[in-house]
Amino acid sequence: MPPLRPRYDPIPDDGALTLGDHRRYPAARLLLTCSLCGWQKAYSPERVIDRMRKLRAGGHPSPVAGLARRVAWPCPMCRRVKWRMQLAQPADLSPREARRLTGLYRN
Repeated sequence: MPPLRPRYDPIPDDGALTLGDHRRYPAARLLLTCSLCGWQKAYSPERVIDRMRKLRAGGHPSPVAGLARRVAWPCPMCRRVKWRMQLAQPADLSPREARRLTGLYRN
């Protein structure tokens, strides 16, 4: 039996969230979701920022919602290309763990 993927709760977005905003949310991940079937995959925001800088295609000020247009590969479940991208936090993130991670990032 394959391991279960962790559940993520999307962070409310008014269209103004940028990649650099992941630092305000402890344990934040970029959540790539197929708009048609709901398949999801989480990515590390730091790795995405590094890759975009390497390609000279953006960085910290890049809007999160616009990143989905850069994904060209089809969904592994439904084989179509209609993505959305959001910042998300693990659903099981406790307040104690959030405070610990905030202190870790700050120091």
